[in-house]
Amino acid sequence: MKIILVRHGRPDESDSANPGDPPLNNDGRRQAGAIADLLSLETIDRIVASPLRRARQTAEPLAQRIGRRIDVVDGWAEADRFGARYRSTETLRGLGQEEWKRFLTDPIRYLGGDPDRFQAEVLGALNTIAAEGHATQKVAIFTHGMPINVVLSQALALNGFVHFLPGYGSVTRLRLRSDGGIGIISINESAHHALATPIASTGS
Repeated sequence: MKIILVRHGRPDESDSANPGDPPLNNDGRRQAGAIADLLSLETIDRIVASPLRRARQTAEPLAQRIGRRIDVVDGWAEADRFGARYRSTETLRGLGQEEWKRFLTDPIRYLGGDPDRFQAEVLGALNTIAAEGHATQKVAIFTHGMPINVVLSQALALNGFVHFLPGYGSVTRLRLRSDGGIGIISINESAHHALATPIASTGS
């Protein structure tokens, strides 16, 4: 089975109506369109998304393009899902070196999650997709930075948690092997954004 992990597009951090679960901004919507352009050229058998607005909105253009529903799965949510305000890594870095170091030291706990429980939920969601699918299926999962890191840590058989910063709208491709292992095909693909059509600004 092939798994495509897509990090959501850039959210609108200035959104006051839903600060903890903001929608995409103009750049994020452009990124969502670029992802649809890329993945609609492939045979996508299933679309899965985190329940958070930024992930669902990123999945919508592809779902509309290929005529598939979006299956919302809680296990693919970000560790900050119950936080009061979404903060991008750029915002966190701008809080100063000490605050950035705190984030990098224990990012899941920093965002409000319990690392063991969070990792178990993400891997449980991945295992469920594997059990429900078949060997030739291709599944696109619209999720967040921390779940992508959890899956990559598992794929690399690391004792700890690897942390890197996948770009907004980036694509990471995996292969689920019959022995239960996870093969990595690519990480953090972003070239599709260079061909995307800009969206006119509406002030967000």
